[in-house]
Amino acid sequence: MRHLGNPLSFSARCVVKAAVANQKLAEPESEVVFLGLALAECTVMVDTHAVKYLRAIHRAALELAVQNRFGMDIGGFWITAQQIPELRSIVNFYPPQEASLVAETLEAYLAAQLDGLVFVNQQVVSFV
Repeated sequence: MRHLGNPLSFSARCVVKAAVANQKLAEPESEVVFLGLALAECTVMVDTHAVKYLRAIHRAALELAVQNRFGMDIGGFWITAQQIPELRSIVNFYPPQEASLVAETLEAYLAAQLDGLVFVNQQVVSFV
């Protein structure tokens, strides 16, 4: 019978390797990268008090958007991921008593435009 070394050290190495493999599987890197969104017709669900801000938010979005950003084949007016924080800065142009309602309306507008995408730390994690 041939001696293969200490069986405890072999099992310990296997456990460590398995733990490292499980760690890699538990924290997968997303291969999906959010580049932007095409402005489209959508239904925005907001209170009646917030409706008056939708026009200004949509106009600001159109001002930031670039037509045919990803070519003529795709078309549309596109806002990139880098432009969304700039769009969110519209809140700074309203009086403090209106700013929170404008911010809520803006987030409802973006949610309606994204139509089901869920973000965590500015990365797409799932479709609703």
